[in-house]
Amino acid sequence: MAIDRTLFIIKPDAVQRNLIGRILAHVEERGFRIVEARLARLTRDQCQEFYQEHAARPFFPDLVAYMTSGPVLLACLEREGAVPTLREVVGATDPAQAPPGTIRQLYGKSKQMNSVHASDSPASSEREVKLFFGVAALTR
Repeated sequence: MAIDRTLFIIKPDAVQRNLIGRILAHVEERGFRIVEARLARLTRDQCQEFYQEHAARPFFPDLVAYMTSGPVLLACLEREGAVPTLREVVGATDPAQAPPGTIRQLYGKSKQMNSVHASDSPASSEREVKLFFGVAALTR
């Protein structure tokens, strides 16, 4: 299996609760390497572009408001099988349905405030990494 990269976001609720270190330790313990990371406050335009596939859904305005409510930690992570492995590490979108020991089960508060984002496919991963870190982050 090849080394690949994926986007990981620690969302505003987790940043506000000072969970960055614990969450990053969790992914590093699973063999991920942090290629690039930075704290940022997403703009409304960035958030709308990032979540464009959800634009027609009723929860979209609340999602944009939440994701722009405070700083997030944007991270480009790498390892073999990065996308499926990270999805396994973070768990189900709904923390109540996430397996024990996953990030969302440990730190998530609700479906929306589930503490983290992980790309859901290689295509999404590529689009998302480019959006926040540029094309070069995919090949460094």
